[in-house]
Amino acid sequence: MIARTARAQQPVALCVAGEGLFASGDGDSALACFDRALRLDAGLARAWAGRASVLLTCGREGEALGCINRALDAEPGFAPALAVKGDMLRKRGVRDEALAAYERALAADDTLVDAWLSRATVLYDLGRMGEARYACERFLELAPKGHREIFGARMMMSDLEQTPAQAPKPPVAPGPPKASKKSVLPAARKSIRTAAAERIDPISEPVLEKAKKKSIREAPAARKSVRTAAGAANKAPPRTDGVTSADVAAFDDIRALSLANRHLEGLRKLEPIAKRCTESSEAWFLRAQLLFALKQNDAALTSIERAVRLRPDDLEAAKLNIRILTAANKDERALTIIERVLGVDPRDPEVHRMRADCLVELMRQAEAVFAYEKVIHHLPDDATAWLGLGRTLRQLRRFAEARMALTKARSLAEGAPEIAAQVNEIIAKLPAE
Repeated sequence: MIARTARAQQPVALCVAGEGLFASGDGDSALACFDRALRLDAGLARAWAGRASVLLTCGREGEALGCINRALDAEPGFAPALAVKGDMLRKRGVRDEALAAYERALAADDTLVDAWLSRATVLYDLGRMGEARYACERFLELAPKGHREIFGARMMMSDLEQTPAQAPKPPVAPGPPKASKKSVLPAARKSIRTAAAERIDPISEPVLEKAKKKSIREAPAARKSVRTAAGAANKAPPRTDGVTSADVAAFDDIRALSLANRHLEGLRKLEPIAKRCTESSEAWFLRAQLLFALKQNDAALTSIERAVRLRPDDLEAAKLNIRILTAANKDERALTIIERVLGVDPRDPEVHRMRADCLVELMRQAEAVFAYEKVIHHLPDDATAWLGLGRTLRQLRRFAEARMALTKARSLAEGAPEIAAQVNEIIAKLPAE
């Protein structure tokens, strides 16, 4: 008995060890712990969720998605797996779905520290400041001393301090219970008797009896008509783009192939759907993503422009359009779209970064400095943004400010040797202090 208990506890202990190693920045050792735990218990949701967290930080999104699915298959309401799912959706820019995942995770376990900050970030980006402040305050209450994200959370709070905190809305209280089928006829009979008794003109017994029999005969038809009407109201409107339920499932498979860097395979699976469903913005968006990943920029641009024409209000399609245009050296056109997107969502740091990069390419460095500073305002620990700012300041010959920005970038570039190498190369070219 004791031996069996020890064996059952061993995978959990490995998960605890893996979580500690991951928190300290040792992703490889953490992954090894989670793998060992899964060899002992392949249905342990905690191990699958931990493995997904490590893989996501390593950029292996396809494998991370598989791990999340395994965790939620094993335990559908497992809060850490839902939080990691939210992280993945947020990284892909799907904010509403990410927010839903974080809210499900926090409903299951409201002590998930990082999920509160992630929720605050998404709400901030969506402009829901009161709720963002509440989530940020909860993170600061729960975060242990020395947590790596405390500085960023305090920066966010400095923006939100003028906004009153707004707690999540309580669930709507359920309405009165619906009458069962058995209660329909007695209620109908009672209403007939009441109405008959309250009439000024008396109704003869034969007439009243005839009315009762008629109501009883018509009650099943009435119930059927109510059910039919309710079903019609709840039924989703039919799609007008020709996409079937099988196509929707195929879209999910294609996204998974894309995350696993199997872009050509995904494109082959998508092409018949795109040819058949010419009015599907989703199909053209996916096609543009795959072609862009395959570096076929001209074909990708044609597809994304078609998707944008079909859904002009789709911000994710607009962002992909910008990325493709900049890759094709069409920076003026990209900048026009960027200004339009910022008019809709002025707080999006990704779009501010795109704007800064376009301005640098167009030799408008002074404007690019302000754009990089806006990115840093939203993402103070982003090494790439500090690098861009330092490089641009050097081009403007503002060497002292450039050195400060580049030094900050170097301090944030731990674990990113490519960024660190670029920073060191630029610092070496600065004049001596």
